[in-house]
Order: sequence, then C-alpha cells, then structure tokens
Amino acid sequence: MRPAPFRAVAFTDFHGNHDAFEKAKGLVRSGGWRCVIVAGDIANYDAERAKRQLTELAQPDAPLFFVPGNMDAPELSSWAGTEFVRPLHGNSATIAGVFLIGLGGSPTGPFSTPFEIEDETATKLMNQAMAGFRGMPLILVSHSPPRNTRLDMVRSGDHVGSISVRNFVEKFKPTLVISGHVHEARGIDSVGETTLVNTGPALAGNYAEIQLDDKVTVNLGSFP
Repeated sequence: MRPAPFRAVAFTDFHGNHDAFEKAKGLVRSGGWRCVIVAGDIANYDAERAKRQLTELAQPDAPLFFVPGNMDAPELSSWAGTEFVRPLHGNSATIAGVFLIGLGGSPTGPFSTPFEIEDETATKLMNQAMAGFRGMPLILVSHSPPRNTRLDMVRSGDHVGSISVRNFVEKFKPTLVISGHVHEARGIDSVGETTLVNTGPALAGNYAEIQLDDKVTVNLGSFP
C-alpha cells in the first residue's frame, strides 16, 4: 500500500495578533495535518506569550515545529519546547520520513530588531543542523527567505533576504524552503529544483498548505 502523503500547514508573522492565532487554531483542529510549521515573528518581543500561543496551537497528532523571527525575543532560540512544540533554530527533527531544519532571526539590517544574525553564524547553524541528514526529503524553515527571489523583494524593489539561506539552497538543494518576514512578498518561487514559499503574514489571514509525495504541492490559503 502506498503511504499517505505528508501534509503540513505553515504560518508565519502572527506578530501577537490574537484573532489570527484563534483562526489558525481552528484550521489546525480541522485535522489531516502531519505537523504544523511556524516560521517566526510570533509575539513581538514577548517570549512567554509566544510560548503560550505555540503550545496552544500544537496538537498531539500534529506536533508544531518553529523558528523565532527577528521581532521575537532572542531567548526563544534556546527554549527547549514542550512535548508537542519543537524548536528548530539550529536544530533538526525527523517526522514521517521528512527531515526538517530551521534558522530563526533575520540578516542584520538598519532597524536593529531584537533577533538578527550575521551570515557566517547563520551558515554555521544550518550546517550544524544537517549533521544527521541521510538523504530523505529536506525542508528548511527559515524566517528570512533566500536572497534574490520573488519572495524577498520589498516595495522599493530591493532584495532583503538571506545570502546564507540562498547559499544553503544552492549547496544542499532542499525539497522545500518555508519562510516569511517580507510581508509584501507572499508567494511561491523556486531555485533549481527547490520549491520556495513565503506564506504571507498570518496577521493578514495568510497561511500555506503543503503536501509532499512524489512531488511538492503548495497552496496559499487565507482565513475566512
């Protein structure tokens, strides 16, 4: 019998919005997901609120994997998580034959946000997370999208994504990269055979549905 496809729902950029979290909880509880993925900017500086909201969003049959964003408290990057909430920043996890790694924060920029990371450090963290990789489908969860794609372009036309993430994609060729950060650049793109998605901010009602079987399928959704 052919195994069931891997299905996940992905969110990013809640920025502490209560209504967005409540709608996300309803979607997660609708069932059918193998896991939930949150790619950062969870609760704007407030680590305890972020932990509480992530814990409420996770389900026993759909564990949650997350990275903190550049607007999150840096202490989230070292939080041990819970039974069903699993931090991915600089770490890896395996679920249903899929290997996930994560990178939180964003490249350093002009706004001095709470959690920014130099490219050299970001590269070390991603390489560290790859230590247990054994040739299965690979998903990178990165708050910042890779540089020079449709997913990292701000309204001025400048590309503000991560150079280190772009280099990682070109070197390791993951199956999928899930990101956010650049609110106005929601969409789907690719680098080589790697599918890229910026889910768009949950704050504005956005999320993405992901399915892996013999191909990658990504559908962008919006809360009603």
